[in-house]
Amino acid sequence: MQGLMAKKYKVRTMAQVRDSKEAGLSVTVRGDSPHEFMKALRKFKRKVNESGVIQDYRDKQYYEKPSDKKRKAKKAAIRRQQRAMQEERNNY
Repeated sequence: MQGLMAKKYKVRTMAQVRDSKEAGLSVTVRGDSPHEFMKALRKFKRKVNESGVIQDYRDKQYYEKPSDKKRKAKKAAIRRQQRAMQEERNNY
């Protein structure tokens, strides 16, 4: 019975992963200078920000009712539209 319940999982290192999307977020630091480290850190922060990992974590930290999600999305859409209209008026 116990043999049926056990699942086999493939454990792979980063070097074994061929698909870059599957590899996760990583940055290689080239060189020993603090400048190179800071450059790599900025790149990593940019990658994390663009992937939306942190925002996704913050969104899932607390339960939000579907109606509240819709209300929030609608409010954001209205704000975006007003900002776009304001920018359009400023351009003319």
